[in-house]
Amino acid sequence: MSGTDGNEPGMGRERRKALLEREIKDKACILFARKGFAGTSLTDIADAVGLSRAAIYYYFENKEALLEAIVAEVSERPIEIWLAQSRVSTAGPEEQLRDAVRRHVTGILDRQVLMRMMAVTEAALPPALAARHATSKRRYLNNCRRIIRDGVLAGVFRPVDDRVAALAVIGMAAWTVQWHDASRPPDTAGLAEAMAEMAVRSLSLDRDSAAAGTVDAVLVGLREHIGRLEQML
Repeated sequence: MSGTDGNEPGMGRERRKALLEREIKDKACILFARKGFAGTSLTDIADAVGLSRAAIYYYFENKEALLEAIVAEVSERPIEIWLAQSRVSTAGPEEQLRDAVRRHVTGILDRQVLMRMMAVTEAALPPALAARHATSKRRYLNNCRRIIRDGVLAGVFRPVDDRVAALAVIGMAAWTVQWHDASRPPDTAGLAEAMAEMAVRSLSLDRDSAAAGTVDAVLVGLREHIGRLEQML
């Protein structure tokens, strides 16, 4: 019992530190989006949080370290977690694509302030950080392409250009940050589920029309199968 009591002050300090770091990041994102990275100073950020400039250094070594922490939170860490789980997943292509879109939409809407900042600041990232961010995005795109290719070869997705299809799905998910209103339904989980289903349906084979028995439907089905065969060969 005494051991638990002894840990509580330390736990409280860690929680306060985490909350203040979160506030620093959020305020920095607002300022970076409004004034640009180059036009925002640590003093600006400290004033917005209500701290002294010296106090900011307790949490972040400099402005570049703060931006690096934000980029890691927005792109590197979530993508690394998803890729690690995707590599060992036994789910089929449809469910893997649903999972990717759910994660993307949820991650964006849970970090709206950060995502809006990235949209404005991305082009002005320092070269080394821009390269890391681009690598994370490329890894995410490549894994989405792989899922779509697997779906085509498995006969559950239509023959499509996997790069174009992956970019369309990613863009659809990413754009939610611009229009989603948390005060109106659906909530984040509901929207993520709806977007995931739309992504899968946009690529799925139209089995209903193929089953209709018309000449056009048969030709469509044949073209789809030929397309899959060409990709397999």
